[in-house]
Formats: sequence, C-alpha cells, structure tokens
Amino acid sequence: MPTRTADEHPNPSGPRCYCGLWHSEPKVLERQGIPRGYCGLCQVCGQPGHARHFPGAVPVTGAWCEKHYLRLRRYHPLGSTGFFLWATIAVLVVAGLVLFWTVV
Repeated sequence: MPTRTADEHPNPSGPRCYCGLWHSEPKVLERQGIPRGYCGLCQVCGQPGHARHFPGAVPVTGAWCEKHYLRLRRYHPLGSTGFFLWATIAVLVVAGLVLFWTVV
C-alpha cells in the first residue's frame, strides 16, 4: 500500500481518509459545506467528519465523525472489534442454552 506524504493529507498520522481532496479539488468540498480539516459530514449526526472505509469487513465507504466511527468499529457485527463482541455473546447464549437444557 502506498504511503501518504504531507502533501496528500493535512495530518499524515491522522485517519486514512479523503482529506487530500483539499489539495486537488477544494471546490468540491467547499460546495458541500465541509469545513477545512475534514472531508465529509457524518452520516449519523451531520457533524464534520472524514470519508473513509467502513471499519470492518464490508466494502463500503462512508463519512463519520470520530465518535460514530469508533462506535461502528466497536459495536457493529461486521466491525473490526464488534465481530468479536457479537461472536462472544453468541457463544455465551449457546452455552447457556446447552447448560439449561442439560439441567432440565
């Protein structure tokens, strides 16, 4: 994967997003009413955020503020850490049902 340079992203250590559009096509973002330092508006709350890849195993690009991006990653069943959360819950439910039916 190619590395970003300071010219491509205002904050190279920040999120992997489309903020590089401010250098190549600033009028597009200005026309959408997106403030500098951001490249999208959150799909959930409408606050300034970043357009980037969904944080999991879904081929979707969207725009989220930092709060909702982290929430997606943590709690969505297809998010990078949400998958393990939901898988653990499923295993515990199945184990509880097995124990319930073997005792009864």
